[in-house]
Amino acid sequence: YSSLAWAFQTRCSISAPWNVTVEQRRQSSFFNTLTADELWKGALAETGVGVKKGRGKRRKKKLRKNLNKGQEIGEGRSGFLWPGLNAPVIQGGRIQAVTQRKKEERERIQSEIIQQRDTWEKRRKIKVKREGGWSGSCWGGVILDPPDPGPNGETYGDFETRVIEVKNVFCMKAKEGRKKSTRALVAIGNGKGAAGMCI
Repeated sequence: YSSLAWAFQTRCSISAPWNVTVEQRRQSSFFNTLTADELWKGALAETGVGVKKGRGKRRKKKLRKNLNKGQEIGEGRSGFLWPGLNAPVIQGGRIQAVTQRKKEERERIQSEIIQQRDTWEKRRKIKVKREGGWSGSCWGGVILDPPDPGPNGETYGDFETRVIEVKNVFCMKAKEGRKKSTRALVAIGNGKGAAGMCI
């Protein structure tokens, strides 16, 4: 504003006030009115008629990412050093001013953030190997943990839970189309005459 006022005074002979109150305002935008969850729903196509009717079942499912991971307060692609945020306020007995990092250092920091995100994504994709059953990699024959304790303190540590069958069931509906559900048959017993099953 000071440079604009100086230009008015020198070229146009217009006097402008020097005491000005500056107020920061965000420009109105469609993306400023939505939350992060609503934006992710639009990007991942979690809502709409296509999802209800099972459109795009065979395509690779996109996963929601937390873009705040790896970010530090005051850090950005421009590489500015803000005293009090990402730089000390006083250094060597002098108050530090706002400075900017060199281009090589900025590129190095951005590459470290990307590499750190890749390591987090790989950790998410690691699956815990479970005990196999009689059907290879299927759920048939897999032994599960014993049931939870009862409301009166009963324990079922001597019971064994085993999956008998797991299958996918498809049902056609008028509004939702082909709807998929999973059905499992599980048996439980203690080898002493007490047994049960559930579907």
